[in-house]
Amino acid sequence: MIDAAPSAAQFNGSSLALVAGIVAFLRRKQPIGGWLFYFFCQVLLGLTLTAATTHWKSYRPGAWVDAKLYFLYAVSNLSRVIVLAEIGVVSIFVVRTRERQWVCGLRYALIVYAFLTVLKLLVDSIWFPATAPMDMVALAFPSVWILYFELSKRVRAIFRDKARAQVAPL
Repeated sequence: MIDAAPSAAQFNGSSLALVAGIVAFLRRKQPIGGWLFYFFCQVLLGLTLTAATTHWKSYRPGAWVDAKLYFLYAVSNLSRVIVLAEIGVVSIFVVRTRERQWVCGLRYALIVYAFLTVLKLLVDSIWFPATAPMDMVALAFPSVWILYFELSKRVRAIFRDKARAQVAPL
């Protein structure tokens, strides 16, 4: 039922990620450039690849013989897809408004995504062991970006709190 082998779209996604990395490097002097630009590209690419490579028929209960396995599969996978879509939407607000509150929301969404990925890893290691190695790789995405949004000087410089910006120092 579950195919753990990478598809051609995923291989093409790796090439597009490399291109995004090159563009991010070339834009590194821009306010939204460098690693920050790469993050937004990675989110959009991830959403596109998820939409293109997900076996959506697997989410139909009729495709499963065992209701417990269907439930575990659907909850552990679909919850991450929904949170990834949320990360994409919040990313758009981050770029459009450049307000710190959206960066905080993005960080929380990444934390939820990391938590769901750990749960998926636990479920997959028991019931779907062929996909568990990819879950470990998938955990790198939220982990790295949570740290980036917490520690980045660029993020602190670009996304200031509007309430603080309106109060002029004496």
